[in-house]
Amino acid sequence: MPDDINQPREYDVVLGGQNLPPIDGVVLGGIEGVKLRLDSVHSQEVRIAALSDALKYGEEGQALLQQIVLTETGNLQWLAYDLLFNSATENQKQNLLQYIPLQSAVGVDYRSLRNLLASGEWLQANLETGEKIQEAVGKKSQTYFDFRDLVNLSQTDLRTIDQLWVRFSNNHFGFSVQKRILLEEGCHFCERGDYNTHFYNPKVRDVRHSIYITYKKLGWLSLTLDKSKFTFEKAPIGSLPTITGKDIIGGWNYEITLMYRSDL
Repeated sequence: MPDDINQPREYDVVLGGQNLPPIDGVVLGGIEGVKLRLDSVHSQEVRIAALSDALKYGEEGQALLQQIVLTETGNLQWLAYDLLFNSATENQKQNLLQYIPLQSAVGVDYRSLRNLLASGEWLQANLETGEKIQEAVGKKSQTYFDFRDLVNLSQTDLRTIDQLWVRFSNNHFGFSVQKRILLEEGCHFCERGDYNTHFYNPKVRDVRHSIYITYKKLGWLSLTLDKSKFTFEKAPIGSLPTITGKDIIGGWNYEITLMYRSDL
């Protein structure tokens, strides 16, 4: 006879009195106990701790996480999505992509970027990324913006843009992918007095040569943005996104400035 998901398990604790259960425990009653801790009357800490417990209850737990993804905002929504996505099969992941959180701290609509990435329109999505960042930093109406404007890009918008690229490309593209590649190579950040930022390799004394190696490692030197020649398979891992589009000041400094941020 299959186990009743509402019966106590080895990781359940008994609810006694009026006190809340331990953060790492599940209330007696199975999935109902998880639902109790996810109630909005509890602290964010208690609700977040309950998310991972939901997966212990199979399909019903997954359905509960899906509900959180569709109805919540902020960290709770992202954590629920990450738990669902990371525990899903490849087919399930493809279905989950349409529900990826599109959060913005300033009201930017990222549906067009999501749709382009979902369709594999990588170069058009690359252009759209620059447009959305320009909008998110309050420079939509200007013909250009400076890489220093990226200081004003909120963590919420940065994560949304980055995770759209990472998820839809299956970890092939994304700002966080670019950052990981360089850190794995032993590169460090260098911020000059003019607020220009770049990676450097401590094994390479010459700064210009170090920057050259950085760009080469990310595939920027061999990346073609010609639609007739570009293919996903041949594009180096971490080569996109690169911020193009309207007139810009700083060129590739845009991506380096974003990778410098500790909240990426």
